[in-house]
Amino acid sequence: MSDPVDVHEPGSNATNQVNNVANQVSSTSISDVNVSTTQRSSLCQLEVNVSSAKLKEVGGIFAKGNAYVELTVDNRQPPLKTEVGKKTWTPSWNEHFTVLVTLSSVLEFKVFNHNVLKSNVLLGSNSIKISDLLRENSGMLKDYALKLDLKTEKSGTRVSAGDLYIKLDGISVSLSAISEATRSTVNNSEVSGSATEISADSPDLNATLNSTQSSTPTSAQQQQTARPSTPVPPPNTRPPPITAPSSTTAALNQGGSSENSALPEGWEERTDPYGRHYYVDHNTRTTTWERPEPLPSGWERRHDQYGRPYYVDHNTRTTTWHRPTSESIRNYQQWQERRQQNQDAQRQNYQQRYLIPSSGIQVVGRDLPPGWERRVDPHGRVYFVDHNTKMTQWDDPRTLAPLPPSWEKRTTEQGIVYFVDHNTKSTTYTDPRTGVPSFSSYHGNFDWRLAIFRQICQDNALPGHTKISVSRNSIFEDSYNAIISLKPYDLRKRLYVIFKGEDGLDYGGLAREWFFQLSHEMLNPMYCLFEYANQNNYSLQINAASNVNPDHLKYFRFVGRVIAMALYHGKFIDNGFTLPFYKRLLNRGVALKDLEQVDPEYYNSLIWIRDNNIDECDMEMFFTADMEIFGEIKTYELKTGGSDIKVTDENKEEYINLMSHWRFTRGVEEQTKAFMEGFYEVVPLRWLEFFNEKELEMMLCGMQEVDVDDWQQNTVYKHYTKNSKQVMWFWQLVREMKNEKRIRLLQFITGTCRVPIGGFSHLMGSNGPQKFCIEKVGKESWLPRSHTCFNRLDLPPYKSYDQLVEKVNFAIEETEGFGNE
Repeated sequence: MSDPVDVHEPGSNATNQVNNVANQVSSTSISDVNVSTTQRSSLCQLEVNVSSAKLKEVGGIFAKGNAYVELTVDNRQPPLKTEVGKKTWTPSWNEHFTVLVTLSSVLEFKVFNHNVLKSNVLLGSNSIKISDLLRENSGMLKDYALKLDLKTEKSGTRVSAGDLYIKLDGISVSLSAISEATRSTVNNSEVSGSATEISADSPDLNATLNSTQSSTPTSAQQQQTARPSTPVPPPNTRPPPITAPSSTTAALNQGGSSENSALPEGWEERTDPYGRHYYVDHNTRTTTWERPEPLPSGWERRHDQYGRPYYVDHNTRTTTWHRPTSESIRNYQQWQERRQQNQDAQRQNYQQRYLIPSSGIQVVGRDLPPGWERRVDPHGRVYFVDHNTKMTQWDDPRTLAPLPPSWEKRTTEQGIVYFVDHNTKSTTYTDPRTGVPSFSSYHGNFDWRLAIFRQICQDNALPGHTKISVSRNSIFEDSYNAIISLKPYDLRKRLYVIFKGEDGLDYGGLAREWFFQLSHEMLNPMYCLFEYANQNNYSLQINAASNVNPDHLKYFRFVGRVIAMALYHGKFIDNGFTLPFYKRLLNRGVALKDLEQVDPEYYNSLIWIRDNNIDECDMEMFFTADMEIFGEIKTYELKTGGSDIKVTDENKEEYINLMSHWRFTRGVEEQTKAFMEGFYEVVPLRWLEFFNEKELEMMLCGMQEVDVDDWQQNTVYKHYTKNSKQVMWFWQLVREMKNEKRIRLLQFITGTCRVPIGGFSHLMGSNGPQKFCIEKVGKESWLPRSHTCFNRLDLPPYKSYDQLVEKVNFAIEETEGFGNE
């Protein structure tokens, strides 16, 4: 790596080279530089207020507009956008934008109609020229109200699409300046036809300076110092480039900086013609407005094989491309502290989760086996300690005792356990050891189904253990390499987890910590494998853009294995999936009603199509669907030849069914298949056929103690008050429920069994934070209804407490789906 070029010495070779190029640029395209300077120096700040619009209706009398405005200045991208004015053809935005314009700039306004199912439609557009408006108003734009006639293309002619109302404010110039700006624009267009523009602070000039370091001066004129004039930059402009030092700058450098702290090696402070200080980094040949600081303690600057500088932090043994400062390090440390605090809160929340243990089965009149002890944890949950093997478990060992003589346990094709008594040659679903109820009771009791599932897992366990050694800093990669290399049956062995560099014996606690840390990492949306269901729903679903990772299918198979291992070994994962995802995992079909929780806007669009006569709207919809990934929009046919089949009122039911199914499967068929392959390798589907999606979520994510006082304090009421008898009865019922039943009620109302880390005050709805609401709706003969998108319970005005208990319990246990009557 060559030494930094010292531009302080006017007689040095580097200075001559800079002067060479500067004079060459000046002689070949000095007019271009002047044009650029003139344009930049005439920049003005303009306030644009997009007020409202009156648009012509499109799509029939039943169609509602969802209009928004795009503003571009001189065709620069990206455009500025307003919010969407929903369900109206006379939207009112009243949004302010601050833009930088020249006197010859052109403002273009485009009004689009936002569409969920299809691409956005351009309703109309118009453009205005600043110079024309200034001429009409004597050079002043002060709260200038303007009505724009929007035009659109129809059958080859431009027709009116409505009116857009705006206000402009902030420019006051003389008429002579307007004429000069117009002439400058004309000259600029003529010059640009013969030469390439290189402004004084253009990156092209720096590139030219760097590329001609080896050139030698050819004349005395080329050896003179050339310094292009620096215009007044607009906000966010880049600092001035490295130029040859003037005498004023050299004197300033010799005299020292106005600040006491010394600059790092290879840096120089300079002043532009307007008296502003900027700093030159001769190491990288870049400039900045901010004063550089020496590297913090423990940091070192190095160069890679391509000459690019990077920085080494010997304190943490990490590298970065960005130059560290005391402020950036302090901000990073604060971020790490907040992240650690958040993770500690999540871990505490995670450790409080539990499921109804099979020890809930009361075994009367039998003692525990030798070496066993019954204990109760701080949350009142019973567990058992085997001092012979130094292991703990939730299951009562008496329920796992050997069967009586001549008895045999078998399993049906559906995974249901039954027992054969060879003495009487009869079969029964009742366990002779514990007196398990018949199949009908088993089917309706989650506790017993969970106990039987645990029994199946115990019966299929293999001897020995599977050792998994991981590092906390690379837990995702280490776990992937360990799990994917094992046979599926090895994953059913007892897990023995080792964290590298840590002393600890795994009696269950390390495995639990491993599942928490690993699920926190592998389900992180930053890895692009999964994404949040929507902006305000933090349940996860498969990311259709996961194929940016060429090995994404292998990772989905790995994730499927880990999720099944958590289920098999009775551990919990950090975050959960959407309920429709659990339904697909159980091989149950999804329907339109399942879409409400995942994508409310999409769901409402399909409901509108279902409830309205679309033949009268002329919506021009076909059996196709559009999907955008990385800016590329692709069209998919919902059925063979769908691009030629128009959606009518007669076939819209088929369209809605196909569209809702496509919404759940769009772009994720291969990922879902790989996930399920990994999952079923560890836990076959037949073991789970008698659980529903809500119970599967509880088995994977666990339950927490529900704080009823916090729930009640963070509840709002509509058409009820907190002293209404129905409300008082409801809270009485909640307090009398067991915690498992409260979780089922919470799941029925909010769609999830998990309480937010901050308590019920942090409940999220489809529109952001949304508290639990009880609304008075319906007649006393109705069942309660839940609106999971809004955390709302519609509670009819029941006449008695017993009637309320009966209706609420029936709604929790017997109904399925969303918005049940």
